[in-house]
Amino acid sequence: MEYVVRKAGLTASVASTAAPVKSEFSPIERFSFASQFVQLLHKGAINSFIFTGSGGIGKTTAVMNTLRKLGFREDTPNQPAGDFMVIRGFSTPRALYETLYQFKDKILILDDADQVFKDPLGANLLKAALDDKPVRVVNWNTSRENEDGIPSRFTYTGKIVFISNMSLQQFPQAIVSRSQKVDLTLNTEEKVDIISEVFKNLKNKDQHKVDVLQFVRDNAKKAKDLNIRSAVSLLVLRENFGDDWKRIAEYSFCG
Repeated sequence: MEYVVRKAGLTASVASTAAPVKSEFSPIERFSFASQFVQLLHKGAINSFIFTGSGGIGKTTAVMNTLRKLGFREDTPNQPAGDFMVIRGFSTPRALYETLYQFKDKILILDDADQVFKDPLGANLLKAALDDKPVRVVNWNTSRENEDGIPSRFTYTGKIVFISNMSLQQFPQAIVSRSQKVDLTLNTEEKVDIISEVFKNLKNKDQHKVDVLQFVRDNAKKAKDLNIRSAVSLLVLRENFGDDWKRIAEYSFCG
């Protein structure tokens, strides 16, 4: 699995919440499973994929990289008419309905947009969109005629990816039962493994990376926020504060 971290504007990190038990499947293997499920979406073999787990470990990056390798483009304000759309943060049920209509034949990524399916209306819209019937029809029944030109019902042929820090148990069962699933809740050891994997692709001095990784391993259980961003910030300290970097690092990393 390719991890991508940019020094300015990091695209992946590892959150501090640890799993109590190490999975028999390594994080790398589970990232591979996620990539394969995204490819199944592309082939039309499945309608939905749920990617859950520790926050900031690169779930979004993995999905986006897989789609781009398949030749898909993200739909953005500066580059419309793309192949997939990413919704982040809050979205009302009505906004979700409009988005489903606008991208009814494309891939929709709900990235930490948990409020959408926590709302019963939003959950029911998604349930209809992911139905296993040959024809999936989504409805928004209203007593007045729509002023925005969006019909009150339409046929949905798109696919949906849910990316969330929530557990699968917090998802509506109707969505879970209609989706393939990968959980990347990691314990401390697994998070350090991910940080080590990401560091291989950074262009900082090798000795600095060795020093910082050793510091992370020695202090992982004391870290107030064990993630890639905090680990990369230690590289900045290592490169700019000489022999004093560890003392400053203990303050910023361990609190």
